[in-house]
Amino acid sequence: MPIIQHAPSVTSFDFKSPGPPPYTMGSQQLSAPTPAPASNAFVQQPVLPGGYSQTQPQYHMQPQAPLLPSSQGQAQQSHFDQPQHQSPPIPQAYHGMPNMTSQQAQQVQQVIQNMPPEKLQMMQQQAQMMSPQPPPAGQYQPSPPPYQSQQQQPLQRPSFTTTAPSGLFGSKRSSSSGQSGPQDAQQTDKVKRFFGDTLFGRVARSSVSTATSFAKMPLSLSPWGDNNPVTLPNVRYRDAVLFTTFAFVGGPLVDGAADSITSAFGVDSFVSELVNSGAGAIAASTVLKYSVFQIVEQALDKGILEHMLPEEEKMLVTTEVKSLQVGVKHKLMGVDADLRFVGVQPARDSQAIEKGWFCPYLFASARTPSIPRANDFAIAQCFGPLLGGDYHLAHTLLSTSTHTLSLCPSSPTIDLTTNRLLILFTSISPYRATLWSTSRRPGCATLTFHLLSGCPALVLPVLSNAPLVAWSPWTLSQMRDPQSGYSAPVQHEQICEFLDTVVSRLHLSPQVSGRFEDVLARCVSLVVNGALATERCGGVEGMGKVDPARAGVVMFRY
Repeated sequence: MPIIQHAPSVTSFDFKSPGPPPYTMGSQQLSAPTPAPASNAFVQQPVLPGGYSQTQPQYHMQPQAPLLPSSQGQAQQSHFDQPQHQSPPIPQAYHGMPNMTSQQAQQVQQVIQNMPPEKLQMMQQQAQMMSPQPPPAGQYQPSPPPYQSQQQQPLQRPSFTTTAPSGLFGSKRSSSSGQSGPQDAQQTDKVKRFFGDTLFGRVARSSVSTATSFAKMPLSLSPWGDNNPVTLPNVRYRDAVLFTTFAFVGGPLVDGAADSITSAFGVDSFVSELVNSGAGAIAASTVLKYSVFQIVEQALDKGILEHMLPEEEKMLVTTEVKSLQVGVKHKLMGVDADLRFVGVQPARDSQAIEKGWFCPYLFASARTPSIPRANDFAIAQCFGPLLGGDYHLAHTLLSTSTHTLSLCPSSPTIDLTTNRLLILFTSISPYRATLWSTSRRPGCATLTFHLLSGCPALVLPVLSNAPLVAWSPWTLSQMRDPQSGYSAPVQHEQICEFLDTVVSRLHLSPQVSGRFEDVLARCVSLVVNGALATERCGGVEGMGKVDPARAGVVMFRY
């Protein structure tokens, strides 16, 4: 199959179709609250004949002049509410209850004067709550206490997952409750994980998984995305050491104990290590990194849509392969992945396994996928369970990519009030050799991602209906095989139509929003053509580690 060096036509992609509603983030304008009328904190019911009030007396909190005894021996009249035809009386000191002597009233007043201000304010609040009726308009009203000032209700914020990358560009992210960034959406019981992570527990779980795969094999692919129903347990060198050590004492092979200790003291939910990189080609590739989007704009301004510019051809030449070994930690066991498919149609070959090429990432992180054999699809979407390491993996892949096509600010440190979607071409491989069981470690998914310098990454803002992880079913082996039925324009159209349903046009960069359809089509063509151009880069160091059957276009939300 000849290599496509020009942007595929997008005539079948209808740009005039109405898009989804944009991600509304406008702040709500709340109506100004009507202030409550200033009321006397010491309102009392009308005084009955004889000087006895109908309710319990309320204390006056301001220290006044010394108490004067009554000459008639009658209960002195309170300084509280008076009828409206009388002039407002001057507030006086506390006079006590009618059956209280003057000495007792002086003692109560002295206690009130020595009371802390905080307690006085609290008593004022209690007095205000005990007086439901507002005072008359012509009545004397002291200044309202500070607690009566009503604060405006905070504005309602939309729901989106925060992407603060404190563990990637700053200090390491711990598993404490005060960390920033997304949290795991689901966790399995500790006791179940404790016994399931032992050596015997892993063997038992692999046996159950194998039996389940045998039963589902006629209808779906295996959890690893192939036709092999056997699921081998993850057995490491340390397991042999533990087995020889504890065989004589009869103790269990508890590998989960180390995980419980680290989770108690705090560990990162994601770790990465760059195991291989061609440093000699970094200087040549970084020269073009800052001008990638300018190249796209230049092609659109000149109207060159059927052919590629020389600058684009240079950018799509792979001169370096970066192998990134990642570990996504989790606390899951026996959980099914929430997979949904776009563009479903009857399968051409029910035995084909290419559409499940990215399943090892989900199954290694204890999220069992199920890919139907009877149907083909345009895009596979995974909506959960969410792991905090998924977002940090997207941050790492973005920072490691040589070229980035950003339709919005791509840095996770900039809060767009919405999520972003990273689209790139990559390849995955097991942790050791060719055994995928080595990637399914207890409590941690360990894989190797291979990034090619000639395959740019695309970043755009998305709505809340965007998936956590998505991938295109076409693999690099199908792109190179003329008999596979692969068509670059078809894949280009599938990706563009899917991105048009999840993009948030409200958060696009100003220079992009006016001509979004053309820019998106051009950027997706660069991603696809970068993968097609890898066929002539076989002599590049590191290309031998790229498995064409496990390479394709993948998308991560962050």
